Amino acid sequence: MSWIQENKFTAALAGVTLVGSAALITLAMGKGDDFKAAQAELKSALSEERSLQEGVPYPNAENLVAIKSNVNDFARTSNALQRQFMAYKPEADEVKDFAPDQFSDKVRGYRNRLDKAFKASNVELPEGCLYGFEAYLRLFPRPAATGELSYQMQALEVLFSDLAKQKPEALINVVRPAIAVESKPQPGKGKGRRNTVKKDGKLYEVYPIELSFRSTEKQLTQFLEAIANNKKYYFAVNTMRVQNERLMPPNSSDARFPEEEAAPAEFDAFQAFGSGFNLGENEEESVVEVVVEEDVVNDVPLKKEAVVVASDSDERRLLMPILGSEKVNVYIKLDLIVLKQGSRLALEDRKKAQLSEGADDEA
Repeated sequence: MSWIQENKFTAALAGVTLVGSAALITLAMGKGDDFKAAQAELKSALSEERSLQEGVPYPNAENLVAIKSNVNDFARTSNALQRQFMAYKPEADEVKDFAPDQFSDKVRGYRNRLDKAFKASNVELPEGCLYGFEAYLRLFPRPAATGELSYQMQALEVLFSDLAKQKPEALINVVRPAIAVESKPQPGKGKGRRNTVKKDGKLYEVYPIELSFRSTEKQLTQFLEAIANNKKYYFAVNTMRVQNERLMPPNSSDARFPEEEAAPAEFDAFQAFGSGFNLGENEEESVVEVVVEEDVVNDVPLKKEAVVVASDSDERRLLMPILGSEKVNVYIKLDLIVLKQGSRLALEDRKKAQLSEGADDEA
């Protein structure tokens, strides 16, 4: 007989003990893993709390009110800025399409008015200049593009009129890249689909214009100021390159001074009336003769205003009459920003309750 058969109770007790021990060990290991997980979670929470406590501002009720107030102020400021931009949004009538055959007349009137403005300022113009609309002197635009092109033409007329007022020496070149609506749209797929220009989801369109001219630095500065102060059309400077007409800087030999004018002769009463002045005595003895020799009266030389000429070594003073009058060649690319008719203030969609939430919390 085997030992287990002879000692059944002991064998059974040993088996139960072994199974129980294994169960206890397994349970203890599981609890240990749970403990480690709980310990790691606690450590993470403590670290997050410490990070929040060290943050600026500290997340308490008082700072929460201040943050909400700052957010509301930002929303109001942003809304005000958007309203300023919305002032440049064209009216619906300004971009309304019209019959294409009327556009040629608009181009001719546009050219004639600008030609008159530039010629009045003695500005040299490139031959056959139509100020960007050369393609439409005899051709008609697409019917769907007439409104946008007319609006761009009005904006460019204001731009070139501002340039003409500065009286530059010459308008060298004008390039008007075609805008999206001028391009022939891709044909739609499927029967009955209309041709449409693909929408890009933007709230505005960009109409570029490139021009180059020759002027002085002051005229360029005044032209840029006129662009910045335009209240109806928003032109953004995309690229600008300025180059001196002369590659070498001016030197003292370029200085030119006006010639000195001869001083007017001084009036001498004795000389004017001496030959006819009679003292009542002998006429021969009554003649008073006054002789003036080379700007000397009574041995006193006549004073002349001294002309102060800068020293040859002081080039700064010699160059003062010409500095700032040098000609510069200017290339500038401008973007006319045109807000679309469907654009609106994004922040106006917020509820007033959200804008005043910070004030409610303070109360």
